[in-house]
Amino acid sequence: MKWSLNPGKTAKGLSLAILQPLHLLLDAIPIPGAKDGIGILLDVVEGIDKTSRNSSTLLELENHLRSLTDLLEPVTKMDQNNIPSGLEDDVRKLSKDLEHIASSVQSKSSAGRVRRFLERNKDEHDLPTFSQNVKAALDRFQLSQTLRQEQELFLEKRSAAVMSLPRANSAAYDSGREDAPSSCLEGTRVSILTEIMSWFENMDSSTPPVYWLVGLAGIGKSTIAKTVAERAGKNKMLGGSFFFSRSDAPLRNPSLVFPTLAFQLALSDNEFKNAIGEAIQQDPTLGHKNTFSQFEGLILTPLGRLGPTRQTTLIVLDALDECEEQGADTILQLLLSHASQLPFLRVLITSRPEPHISSVFTQARNLAKRVLHDIEASVIEEDLRLYIRSELGRILKRLELGNVSDWTEGEINSLVEKSGKLFIYAATSIRFIGDARVRDPRGHLRLILDSQLSKESEVTPYSQLDSLYVGVLRNSLSDSNRKAIVKRFQTVVGSIVLLRQPLPMGSLAEFVQCTPDDVDTALRHLRSVIIPPSTPDEAPRIYHPSFRDFIMDPSRCAIPDFVIVAGPDQELRHALRCLELMATFLKQDIAGISDVSLLNSEVKGLEEKVRDVLLAEVQYACRYWASHLSCVELGEKRMVEALEGFSKRLILMWIEAMSLIGSLSSAVVWIEVAHRWAVYHSALAFTPYDTALYKTYSKDVKSCIRVLQGVEAQWPQSLTTFIGHSSGVYSVAFSPDGLWLASGSEEGMLCLWDAMLGECIATLLGHSAAVTSLAFSPDGLQLASGSLDETLCLWDPMLHTCTVTLQGHSHGITSVAFSPDGSRLASGSDDHTLWLWDAMLGMHTVTLQGHSDSVESVAFSPDGLQLVSGSYDHTLCLWDAMSGTHIATLHHHSDSVSSVAFSPDGLHIASGSDDHTICLWDAVLGVHIATLQGHSDSVYSVAFSPNGSWLASGSGSGDKTIHLWDAMSGTHIATLHGHSHSVNSVTFSPDSLWLASGSGDQTLCLWDPMLGTPITTPHGHSNSVLSVAFSPDGLRLASGSYDHTLWLWDVMSGAHTATLEGHSDWIISVAFSPDGVQLASGSFDKTICIWDVMHATCIATLQGHSDWVRSVAFSPDNLRLASGSSDSTVCLWDPVLGVHIATSGHSKDQVGSVAFSPNGLLLASGSWDSSVYLLDAMSGAHIATLHGHSKGVTLVAFSPDGSWLASGSYDHTVCLWDAMSRVCIATLEVDSRNVLDLVFSFDGHTLISQTPTNTFAWDLTSQPPQLVSSSILEVFPPTISLTSLMWSRVVCSVNPELQLGVRMAML
Repeated sequence: MKWSLNPGKTAKGLSLAILQPLHLLLDAIPIPGAKDGIGILLDVVEGIDKTSRNSSTLLELENHLRSLTDLLEPVTKMDQNNIPSGLEDDVRKLSKDLEHIASSVQSKSSAGRVRRFLERNKDEHDLPTFSQNVKAALDRFQLSQTLRQEQELFLEKRSAAVMSLPRANSAAYDSGREDAPSSCLEGTRVSILTEIMSWFENMDSSTPPVYWLVGLAGIGKSTIAKTVAERAGKNKMLGGSFFFSRSDAPLRNPSLVFPTLAFQLALSDNEFKNAIGEAIQQDPTLGHKNTFSQFEGLILTPLGRLGPTRQTTLIVLDALDECEEQGADTILQLLLSHASQLPFLRVLITSRPEPHISSVFTQARNLAKRVLHDIEASVIEEDLRLYIRSELGRILKRLELGNVSDWTEGEINSLVEKSGKLFIYAATSIRFIGDARVRDPRGHLRLILDSQLSKESEVTPYSQLDSLYVGVLRNSLSDSNRKAIVKRFQTVVGSIVLLRQPLPMGSLAEFVQCTPDDVDTALRHLRSVIIPPSTPDEAPRIYHPSFRDFIMDPSRCAIPDFVIVAGPDQELRHALRCLELMATFLKQDIAGISDVSLLNSEVKGLEEKVRDVLLAEVQYACRYWASHLSCVELGEKRMVEALEGFSKRLILMWIEAMSLIGSLSSAVVWIEVAHRWAVYHSALAFTPYDTALYKTYSKDVKSCIRVLQGVEAQWPQSLTTFIGHSSGVYSVAFSPDGLWLASGSEEGMLCLWDAMLGECIATLLGHSAAVTSLAFSPDGLQLASGSLDETLCLWDPMLHTCTVTLQGHSHGITSVAFSPDGSRLASGSDDHTLWLWDAMLGMHTVTLQGHSDSVESVAFSPDGLQLVSGSYDHTLCLWDAMSGTHIATLHHHSDSVSSVAFSPDGLHIASGSDDHTICLWDAVLGVHIATLQGHSDSVYSVAFSPNGSWLASGSGSGDKTIHLWDAMSGTHIATLHGHSHSVNSVTFSPDSLWLASGSGDQTLCLWDPMLGTPITTPHGHSNSVLSVAFSPDGLRLASGSYDHTLWLWDVMSGAHTATLEGHSDWIISVAFSPDGVQLASGSFDKTICIWDVMHATCIATLQGHSDWVRSVAFSPDNLRLASGSSDSTVCLWDPVLGVHIATSGHSKDQVGSVAFSPNGLLLASGSWDSSVYLLDAMSGAHIATLHGHSKGVTLVAFSPDGSWLASGSYDHTVCLWDAMSRVCIATLEVDSRNVLDLVFSFDGHTLISQTPTNTFAWDLTSQPPQLVSSSILEVFPPTISLTSLMWSRVVCSVNPELQLGVRMAML
């Protein structure tokens, strides 16, 4: 129907300005059926006359029609095919509403007399009603649109939350990755596929939720898994799939499994998306938490709210054995333990029968299982025959060489026979036969069929497959250039096998330092086992993991030249290449962002920029250099040198690159190992200002943030915080070797951690309530856990499995402890009893009764003869650990006893109580010795260090601290702050070097108890100390600092005696005069100050250098002072008169050190131009230049008799010179680190050099000088002036009461 405006109709009524736009819009509305109702409305309103009585109502109606115009105008601009369905429905509904309103008016008058009806005075009351109805219809339309938009925005946010999940994009069965398995050929694997589909479609509650398809490598598990996933997908019943791959880092990463499945589940079903999206909105960190928290937060909890009546949803996990071993265990345990809580969920898992996987499955109670290699041979043979016949026919057709009938049944049967039960044998054979480059299918088939197993070789399930692989390799060899082929194979294929992530063709060539043609040549005859890349941007990949297993196993690969050895040498080459690539390509602000205040997500086109500036090989180097490094033998010289360069020049640029490629979280592991070298730009502002890291980089990095208050001076006392639990940590325990740390939490979960790296190794699930206590057996083979669920679990910490569950207590278990020989286990319970168990048999042996309330803690004596228990009844009880006989009850606490512990020698017992105190007891006499006070809340845990030196105590939420005590005297040593809630458990590592604590704040912390020890360090400098010097008599010490001051100290008492102020910048060097009367200091302010030591006053300020003064030295007769400067000069001064004598400008770079000869006639200076200069000490005249170093010389020193001169350099060597002849006698190498100091022994027979990590002593009486293992303290007393780092070690060793160096001399 075409609607048009009749001008005559509106002469007395509504204006044309209102109606004309509506008429124009009406025909433009692209929604069929939406025009009629609006047209009828227009027909009505055009007949309304404007009268004095209805003028105000007409104005309202005009406004409503304007609103209608505004609402419809955006719709008319839309394409009919792109109108949102919700909007289309709303417009149709609006049209219907308006038609109903208009029709109701028409029905009140005869046809064609609408206008007359509305004009009548008696019906004027109908016009306001009409206007209000129109407005109500428009309001309903607007409200519907608003609600719909809000709903769409709500869903968009949920979708965005799901999209934010970290995931492995190529994990799905249909991801299209190059090494993805194929589907089953139609007509094959019918029986097993029918069995699996029937299992998964069966909604009966008795149906096992998990199906395990297990079989040997290459038997066809992945092909079956993909076929099942395809069929479930077609039926809209597939929730998600994860096809693991050892060769691809994301596809073997357990931390990506549940986020990836959650993402796929959300895409498969809107209800899933809504539930999972809501969970992520509530906790955006879910995708980055530990595996247990991911499963609980992303799968179990959100899907559990949907109810059990949904249709069956399938999840497929293929090749679980290719997941990282520790993560695979946790994934299995979670699925087997909780899948039944989601009745609509079915999980198909395929894997090889690896021990760590089989051990978990064997404990499963409700599991469907099929061993694929146990299927009848006849069934598999028929499937293989069908597959081989089909593929051979395709080969001849593709190569245009014939058809399937050209193959004889004998040839097909022989190939079936050789395949055995392994489909991978048949598939590899087909690829080898059908190699399009060779185009000799019959010749290749003959090679396969003619191959014979060696009579001497052991027959295994893989014997024929190994023989096939050997044949493929032999076919790639030629007699003429065998050596070159093997070298290319080891370089290219070795890298494909050993690299952590596949690299595109061009990047692989760049990484292994060859051309893409070389890579292509190496792979040319290996297309049956390695997927060839069709473009330089694609990565070559191994077809099947069985080839990797074969090529890396010398017992299987019969051609030794082709065996890929995964050892330290290969890892070293890859690590060095990674560092080399980073050194070549990384630079500051590599993506050209400039504005460091922007988040990565705020930078437009960042992904393209990163792709352009960080090539795939460089991204690989950034991600995996540390992974390769971890496999290199410690101390490897080339690696040490490369790492030193990395630490000095690349670390911040590497962190920036890791941020740009989205792998910053991976960098944290390396940063923890590297002692927190983790800042860039704005992060530097939050770094403790009195640390080497801040001082090194703060001058070079311009931050957009300046922190005015709150930055700490030093790193916190806690060395590491382990984050992974989602509730309070109740208990912690070290393994006997100190490598593992176990923790138990309120939600009933145990975590096993790598104690050094802080990484969660495994999550152990088995308890249904809080885990209150943990204990490792003395041999480390068992871990015991006690829980409020009234059970004890014994775990195998290697396999991460529960071996036995002990039941018997009638209330929750509060404490567990192994006897020293590991044969017995003690448990304390809220049922007021202690139980003794046979730890090997898992049997209860005796019940100990004597407490009148809950037993909170138990501990064996070191000899295993006694047992002590602490109780809620305020007492401790001593028991005979063999018979269970009660020996004594110890009274002193005024509240419940929460923790007890024997000292390592068995002579003392410590007990912590809710009365806020720790009591020390004589374990032999059973008497109270001392009460330790200091906590402001309950003492929840006490522990002795294994060396017997310390006692640690952890306190409640009102205190939140750990106290360290002297275990012998009970003296308070230190308070450790770091937890934000109660400290529930403390334990020492077996070597006493670490203290671990578990807290209600859901974290574990690792502490260095040595750093908690108070020392009599002189306090006063407000910044780090740069230089120190002893007076000649050893009674005074001078220190120069960043704070522009010198301090004088009394060495015997450690007391500060004077502060010397006069410099305006850092004090770099200090030196006492030989008579001890004067002190000279060189500063960053380009001056030297001479001080009267007795009166602590500045005698003179010497000016003359144009850059900072790096070194000062007095002549032996006190009459000369020499200074070396960054302005490349050496100046001579009269220290008595304070006047300049001479300047030597022979150096071409900074002068790092100056030294007078013992007779005062020579002055030696070390220069950064790599030379040593000899000057006349009286005039400053140049005498000789000594060449021998390849880098800057930082130190020079004369022997006591003046016959030798030693020089230390940045080239990591010390040169020994004949001071008379100026000849280099010997070049002595140190440990690839810069030489910090040099000093001769008093007799001149020994030379000592100091690096940041070691002290070296050379015997100069032998020729050439020999490195000896003498202790530094046997060589010289501490009255020799050394640089701060060396001096600190000497003083700490000579005078432990002072221990000045640790704090004062940190550079």
